[in-house]
Amino acid sequence: MPDWVVHVAVAWSLCRILRFKYPQFNQPNTVLVMVGSVFPDALKVSILFELMGQDWWDYIYVVHLPIGSFLLAGIASLLFQKKKEAFLFLSLGIITHYALDLLLIQMGYGMYLFYPASWMGFTVNLVPNDDYYITIVALFIALVVYVLSEWKEKKIRSED
Repeated sequence: MPDWVVHVAVAWSLCRILRFKYPQFNQPNTVLVMVGSVFPDALKVSILFELMGQDWWDYIYVVHLPIGSFLLAGIASLLFQKKKEAFLFLSLGIITHYALDLLLIQMGYGMYLFYPASWMGFTVNLVPNDDYYITIVALFIALVVYVLSEWKEKKIRSED
């Protein structure tokens, strides 16, 4: 935990809940939040390079630091017409990613959230990395959010 499924399910559930009050959380913006939630794990690309005999881990690790993730979101937001809005939705996904990763039991000092300003590591040490019950819980919550939101939208449409 949290794997990509958990990151995407939590990001989607959060957007779906926020959509009740804020219409900005429509489907395209929800997709941006979901993509942003896996941006910090883009460093997994280094696994492909390892298969080819190349060690890129030290070069690409910065993507899993907040500064690298937000830089990546800034670069990706340049591809959109509404750059500021795209950056903010991608950033919300990145924030959900780090919020979930903070729950993990870390082997070292934790996550360097304020790098390069501080080398202080942060962690809550609640969930082991190999606990896949969290995936089941996240998917169950996403299912409940989906059913309730569809029920509420159907109710709103029938009143009109």
